[in-house]
Amino acid sequence: MKTAVVLSGGGTRGAYELGAWRAFRELGIEYQIVTGTSIGSINGAMMCIGNYERTEEMWLGLKMTDMLTEKTGSSVGKKIASLFSFGVKKGASDDRLIAGAVDNSPFANFINTWIEEDKMRNSPIDYGLVTVRMKDRKPFMLSKDQIPQGKMKDYVTASASVFPIFPLHEIDGDYYIDGCYHDNLPIDLAIRMGAQHVIVVDLHITPQHENYAERPYTTYITPSEDTGPVLAFDPAKIRYNIEMGYRDAMRTFGKFKGFTYYFKPEGLKEFENAMDYFSMGCMEGEAAIGLNLKKKKSKQKIDRFRMFKMFSEYARGRGVTKEDYFIRGAEITADVFGLDHTKIWDMKDFVKEAFEKLGPESKYPEASTLLNGETLKVAKKLYLMQKEQGSDKLAGSLYYFLTKNEPDYEKLSHILSFFPKELATQLFLYSAKNA
Repeated sequence: MKTAVVLSGGGTRGAYELGAWRAFRELGIEYQIVTGTSIGSINGAMMCIGNYERTEEMWLGLKMTDMLTEKTGSSVGKKIASLFSFGVKKGASDDRLIAGAVDNSPFANFINTWIEEDKMRNSPIDYGLVTVRMKDRKPFMLSKDQIPQGKMKDYVTASASVFPIFPLHEIDGDYYIDGCYHDNLPIDLAIRMGAQHVIVVDLHITPQHENYAERPYTTYITPSEDTGPVLAFDPAKIRYNIEMGYRDAMRTFGKFKGFTYYFKPEGLKEFENAMDYFSMGCMEGEAAIGLNLKKKKSKQKIDRFRMFKMFSEYARGRGVTKEDYFIRGAEITADVFGLDHTKIWDMKDFVKEAFEKLGPESKYPEASTLLNGETLKVAKKLYLMQKEQGSDKLAGSLYYFLTKNEPDYEKLSHILSFFPKELATQLFLYSAKNA
């Protein structure tokens, strides 16, 4: 079976793809095809050669001056704005279109340094990229055997010529622009080149090709958080994205659990009772909300089932399990209390730190009377606490109130459904403590 790796465009966010490649190496995943657009075409060229250490050297040493310099006497921001307001008409040849907003001669030197055509052509791994011819907007989706001899660096440069930031790139009298203007994530090209299984490394949290995200012949990797600006030459951010790419790829292949955080699979076994308890609480709460809405025949457009949707929003159409629900409860708790997003957690350690963040009941003087009183007054009290003291204070107050008061889900459902994160945190803590 031929496996392809497909790499997205996205500027310096492409450091994420290096991290994914590191995971593939650790997992022993072999690929016979690699396709990419823009920075994905550069990373793809390096993956075609197969020299991970050299690619890591490239990324860890990357500076803005390796890519571009602002043209004398012009503001990059103003230049880009003027180009967008000018517009791009088919067949236009205005010098502003050719020149771009910056001088990218450093980028040409960068490509000359890092892209090695002979090694790419001699590699057993096939390679493909995407670029667009400016004059007629014709896309070129090319495998390496379709790229003329001696022109590999030119076509990689063209694929990554992010107009209007970079100028158009000339090849044999025609001008070309970044392949993102046709397909920023060339899965179709990989399949056309013979792939039977595709590993997709997207740089967008929401999949760029949603239709491929749930297919049996694709393994789709997306960032667990925003990878940042397209041109961010910050060494710390580059390193962070490399590590995130590694962790997200490892999680996608089952080495870690979670959706937006990372958990060791083996650490979840002792929490099976807590998962049952958490699921039961969700079940009772959802039924109570439904019953309450039917009784009141509410016409409000507010979605009272938001909390439950938060538990399944990353499932991408597959059925969710009790474990999924419990993990999402943990992740929401981590967001509320500000737990480390980058750590690979053992669930026991995670629960311990969550309770340390929660702190003693004395931190929550309003907890004992939090849900007492008339409905409107209670709702106002909760809203003000969330707004003025934060979600963590509201979640903690809910926890300490509900640990000492048997919740009347039917009575409370129409109030608590307005605070899905805080209620999910309370339920997770209660389940982890009492199951």
